[in-house]
Amino acid sequence: MRSLHLNVELLRDQRGVALPMALLALLILSTLVIAFALLATSEPLIATNQKLVAQARAVTESGLERAIWALNNPADPNGLASPLPGTVPAPYDGSTPIPISVNGTQIGVVFVTVTNGINPNERNVVAVGWAPTNAGSGSKAHQKIQATVSRFIFSATPPPAALTVQGQINITGNTNIDSRDDTSCGNKDGTWSVGSTAVGGSGDVYGADGNNTAGQSAPSGITDVKQNVPTSAFAPFILKNQDLNTLKAMAKAAGTYYSGAGVSSLTFNAGNQLPNGIIFVDTVSGLNVDVNGADTTPTSDLASVSIHGNAPADPSGIFRGMIIVAGSLSISGDFHGRGLVYSVNDLVYTGTGTGLIEGAVMSQNIRDASSTTIDTNTGGNSSIIYNCGYASNPGGQMSQGFTVQPGSYKEVSGS
Repeated sequence: MRSLHLNVELLRDQRGVALPMALLALLILSTLVIAFALLATSEPLIATNQKLVAQARAVTESGLERAIWALNNPADPNGLASPLPGTVPAPYDGSTPIPISVNGTQIGVVFVTVTNGINPNERNVVAVGWAPTNAGSGSKAHQKIQATVSRFIFSATPPPAALTVQGQINITGNTNIDSRDDTSCGNKDGTWSVGSTAVGGSGDVYGADGNNTAGQSAPSGITDVKQNVPTSAFAPFILKNQDLNTLKAMAKAAGTYYSGAGVSSLTFNAGNQLPNGIIFVDTVSGLNVDVNGADTTPTSDLASVSIHGNAPADPSGIFRGMIIVAGSLSISGDFHGRGLVYSVNDLVYTGTGTGLIEGAVMSQNIRDASSTTIDTNTGGNSSIIYNCGYASNPGGQMSQGFTVQPGSYKEVSGS
């Protein structure tokens, strides 16, 4: 019994425990001290690198903005001519560093390269920024950004006529097509067609050819009826896929984008009115027509849109903006619009009352071989009056300068 009692006492005796506990605490504290010492050594370096990377990115974005400024200010000594010259001058050829300063202190340099894009209204910009400099062996960082910038195609190259058709035109009834009133962006033809143009009934077509005789036709120069134009001459005025995508993005942001099964037969009238702005009626699938090659979009995917006289939602009764239809468009009734009407396929315009479109009308006829028809009912009117401002900046919605195309901005690399 006494032996058992002594063993229990020994187990209860905690003398000597403090030393190992102190050693253990010292070990933990030593580890923490070493860790904090290492962090104290590396943190300034990490913070400096992060600052340099952020600085390099800001410098690179400044280079992109500098290129956009130069493209939008061609008359400035430091601007860029449009179209680009055969040899792009420094510093926009990527050969010369552009210093970037804040409050008089240089924070980095950027190299900017500007080249032509796929389409005439596009430019590709590559900016490579360095902070604090690209020279020497000290700490530095660089970032690379590339983007495609563009301006609305008709800002630089307005439609060539009041009515422009990649196909045939058939004009009948009491129709009036006139390009004489507005020559602010140059004298324009009355009609422009890749195929033939037939003018019958009481139809009158006037170009800004310096006289008031309707229906004259000439193979070159400004005339009333310009027909059998080469397809290659029409190409610069076609909305390309990227143009369509940019307009789609704008329409989606404004809530004026239409797609899905409903667009196969969509009507705008007094019960479903057109708000001002960019109206984009896409294909059923939402894919651009023949984006994957000629005749790859089934006919059932094309939009079919009708617009009637009471369609404008504006209290004035006048629609202001741009209408893009990825398919066929039919306009009828006493419709009054100011802006640009663009049909990817065919167009029929039958006016009544005082029907009037001020701006320009274009029909791409991408699939349909039938004529674009401009007609009126008995006693009605169907007028297309060329207006450069309404056509090149429909509804005041389009930037007249170069801006970054949606989805093209990319941070390519950095170190």
